[in-house]
Amino acid sequence: MDCAEIRESFLRGAVPPNAALDAHLALCPHCRELFEHDAKLGRSLASAALAAPAEHDFFAQIEARVARETGLRAWLRSRPSKLRFLVLVLSALLAVAVGAGLNLRPDLALYPRARLVALLALYSLGVLFAFKKELFLSAPGRALADHTLLALGALGLPFLLAFAPATDAVRVPGLAGAFGCFSYGALLTLPSALLIWALDRDDRPSVRTVLLSAAALGLSANLLLELHCPNGNLGHVLLGHASLGVAWLLMWALTRRLSAVQGS
Repeated sequence: MDCAEIRESFLRGAVPPNAALDAHLALCPHCRELFEHDAKLGRSLASAALAAPAEHDFFAQIEARVARETGLRAWLRSRPSKLRFLVLVLSALLAVAVGAGLNLRPDLALYPRARLVALLALYSLGVLFAFKKELFLSAPGRALADHTLLALGALGLPFLLAFAPATDAVRVPGLAGAFGCFSYGALLTLPSALLIWALDRDDRPSVRTVLLSAAALGLSANLLLELHCPNGNLGHVLLGHASLGVAWLLMWALTRRLSAVQGS
C-alpha cells in the first residue's frame, strides 16, 4: 500500500487495517499524521476534498487555519512527537521532585521499602505508557477501545491500591487532610495539564486525549502523594489521592465540551 492508495481509501470512507498499511505507516511520517488522534486529520481532509467550500467561506477558512498555526502554542505542537513526549515526561518528573522536596513524608524510613518501590514503579510505568499512547500512533481501528481500557485501568488503579495500605501507615480518624492532599496533587500536576493542552495538535481535545491525559495526570498525582502523605486512612486515600484522576477526567471532558461550543 502506498500514499495514493491510503488517500483514495479515505475518500471512499474507510481505510481497512492490514499488514501492508502498518508497514507503510512505519516508514511514512506524512501518512502517520493522517491517522493520529483516531484519524481525525485524514477524515477532515477527505471531507474537504469531497465537499469544496463555497467561495465566500474559502478565505475565512484559510484565515482561521493560518491563525491556528501562529504563536507559541502552534510552535509547541509542531514539535516532533518524541520531543513532546520527553517534555511531558520531564514535567511529571519535576512535579514529583517538587512535591517530595517541599514536604517528604516523615515516615519514609519506616515505610516498607519493597511496597514503596513497587508502587513508584507501577505509577511511573503507567504515566509513561499513557503519554506514549497519547502522543504516538496506535494501530487503526482498535485505538479507541485500547485507550478506553488503558485509561479506565489507570484511573481505577489508585482506588484498588487504597484498599491495601501499608502496615505502618498512619491512620487518622475521619477524612482529615483529604482536601489538602487533593489540592496539593492538583496544583503540582496543573503545569503538566497545561503542557498537554499546549502540545495537543487538536483544537478540540479528542476522546483519546481526554482519557489518556486524565490517566497520566491522576497517576502522576498519586505518585507524588505517595512520597508526600503518610496518612493511610481509607477514606482519606480514596478522596484525597485516588479521586484526582477522576477529577482530571471531568476537567478534560469539560474542556472538550467548551471547545465544541466555541467551534460551533
